[in-house]
Amino acid sequence: MGRRVVIIGGGFAGLAAAVELSEGGADVVVLERRKHLGGRAYSFLDAMTGDIVDNGQHLFMACYSNTISFLSKIGTLDKLEFQTAPRVDFLDRENGLTSFACRRLPAPFHALSGILGMKGLTAGDKLRALRVGRALGKKGPRDETVSGWLKALGQSQRIRERFWNPMTIATLNESPDIASAKMLGKVLEQSFGGGFADSRLGLSRVGLSQLYTSAARAFIESRKGEVRTAAEVGRLVFDGDWVAGCELKSGECLKADSYITAVPPSALGRILPHEVRRRYFPGLLSLTSSPIVSMNLWFDRPVFNHEFAGLLGTRVQWLFNRDLICREARGLNHVAIVISAAYQYTDWTRDELIDLARADLESLIPEVKGARLIHSRVIKEREATISHTTESDRIRPPAATRVGNLILAGDWTDTGLPATIESAVISGRLASKCAVKSEASSNTVPAASWLPGGTTRPISEC
Repeated sequence: MGRRVVIIGGGFAGLAAAVELSEGGADVVVLERRKHLGGRAYSFLDAMTGDIVDNGQHLFMACYSNTISFLSKIGTLDKLEFQTAPRVDFLDRENGLTSFACRRLPAPFHALSGILGMKGLTAGDKLRALRVGRALGKKGPRDETVSGWLKALGQSQRIRERFWNPMTIATLNESPDIASAKMLGKVLEQSFGGGFADSRLGLSRVGLSQLYTSAARAFIESRKGEVRTAAEVGRLVFDGDWVAGCELKSGECLKADSYITAVPPSALGRILPHEVRRRYFPGLLSLTSSPIVSMNLWFDRPVFNHEFAGLLGTRVQWLFNRDLICREARGLNHVAIVISAAYQYTDWTRDELIDLARADLESLIPEVKGARLIHSRVIKEREATISHTTESDRIRPPAATRVGNLILAGDWTDTGLPATIESAVISGRLASKCAVKSEASSNTVPAASWLPGGTTRPISEC
């Protein structure tokens, strides 16, 4: 029997950790409180239409090497399809359709070629975008907001509204006025620093759950691991500075050598004793969340003939044609609309949000005006990601903690990237390494500081 590890949370982070550990011979138990796996990236069947609905539409990038490796390992990489060339279409009232389409050039000139081809930007706007690339090539942004950083680099309001701000909101799920410029710099380095091929976007051709949850579960169980759904953790039981057990709401208590929590900060806070949280995780509740609202609309006729597009000058920000994206789509004119950093919309009613989405679409797409709405579905993810502020840069924790056998995972931990699927998978792999290292060092996980103003380990270490 290998080392026993309990993993709390069945999303990308928890399943990535479980796959790594079970492959290495560990005795793994994954606990998911809901009846289905997937965490904050899952899909479900819409009962009325029979279409697969994602809880929020995700774009992948070809530079997501850890995610690609994970999907390849569980045998589902063929369900993810990348563009042949990097391209993002945008719609606005003034210029109609415009595209950020990269030419096959060395980095970063491929990205510059995409900006040069966009409508609605002056020649000066486009040339001054070079300053951003040069700034990344030097020290990069530090403790400042995206807006402040871009203004200091001479980026006009127009290019910020039409390019930099949509990118910030989409990738960081936060307003540029408070979002971390350091995290945007990481996005730009990862997206465009590797070259033409790495900048391509990818879409799952199946629902998010079909992309990874079933295959990951089968991988784990084929190696004698256990995956439990509807298994809600009530609390972690401590014996001094050590986790002695994981108590479920059902009353069952599981014992293990190591415990990995792969849940959001708020959920982690609920299962930690107050004194443990106060002493070892003082920054936990300072990591606030940012919401995403998604609206799924089914019309009586086609209204949009592209796979996806960014929307400029509207409250809704992205439009996805699910009929073109999903292999299992039933051709029912299904589109998904996304609002990131949706603080002001989380308390809106379903009807108010549908009216908002339709009004914004009608202002950009004439075909929507004559179409009849047949069905709709609204999904609010109130804790979609952490809020990527300059403060969060300082307090995101590493995988290893000062509690001997407790390890953290989740896209919100200090992976060096914003809270994306790639960040979640990285965190799971880092957590698995920590669990293995703790075995090699006789149940002693390397100490890591997570105090305001403290230091954290490089992401390559445990």
